[in-house]
Amino acid sequence: MLPATLQFLITMIACAINERMQRTLDYTQEEVRVLKDVLKAATGSDRIVFTADQRRRFAVAGKALSPKERKKCCQIVKPGTLLGWFRQMAAQKYDSSKKKVGRPRKKKDIRKLVIAMALANLGWGYTKIRDALRTGLKIEIGRTTVANILLEGGIKPAPEREKNGPGSSS
Repeated sequence: MLPATLQFLITMIACAINERMQRTLDYTQEEVRVLKDVLKAATGSDRIVFTADQRRRFAVAGKALSPKERKKCCQIVKPGTLLGWFRQMAAQKYDSSKKKVGRPRKKKDIRKLVIAMALANLGWGYTKIRDALRTGLKIEIGRTTVANILLEGGIKPAPEREKNGPGSSS
């Protein structure tokens, strides 16, 4: 246990620091009130529209505060709003609805090249086109990918292309 005089000194220093912090908080709160008045005079509205990044920064900073601290110092945004933003931010981390599923598509120039090769060489099947791209141009592509590209381009498989022509639908 510390001597009584040392305890007294520590208590005095802590009180002085607490008073100083309270004065700076009071000043900051007054500054915010003045800025709110200026905003209302300039725009006619009390609301501030925040960007997603600003909401995220507020939410992270507000979550670190205790409920009493949030109640005391939150002036621009209500404490409940801060916590709501934080919950939304946390939920987005686990939301998979906006994630793309599957592999990315092949680049347009590769897709055009596959279609051009199929139209120029009516007897070439998917495997032949794939092998020509792999050996001649060092483009890694799968047989099924070639098939899908031609299907999306409305081009039939090789035997039907030879018989009916590249674009015929019969």
